[in-house]
Amino acid sequence: MDNKSETELSIREAQRLVDEFLMAKGEDWTRLSNHYLRVTHLVEEVGELARAVINLDTQYGDPNRRDQNLSREKKLASLQDSLGDILYHLFAISIAYGIDLEKAFRESMNAIVARYPPGKHPRA
Repeated sequence: MDNKSETELSIREAQRLVDEFLMAKGEDWTRLSNHYLRVTHLVEEVGELARAVINLDTQYGDPNRRDQNLSREKKLASLQDSLGDILYHLFAISIAYGIDLEKAFRESMNAIVARYPPGKHPRA
């Protein structure tokens, strides 16, 4: 990655960086045209995110749960890593289908705000 690591990065810029990386690696490595594989990788990363959240928030021990005995700092690092990986795979899927992820996010955010206006808290 370039020197943008310490500066703000827009969604569109991040998507461009992922696109450049994927194009440089080529189809044999990325399998970008294999859409269900892209989604499978995303789902795998979401599972890792779930484990990180469980390890951060669960108060009881489970002898079978991986990484539960890590320090809070390492658990947070795992959470951060999972979120970054999820973003990467979201970008890859959006690139595979030619979707502008920044536009998709803006439209979704506008719809969410319209549906659930700030200041109003409807009871379920």
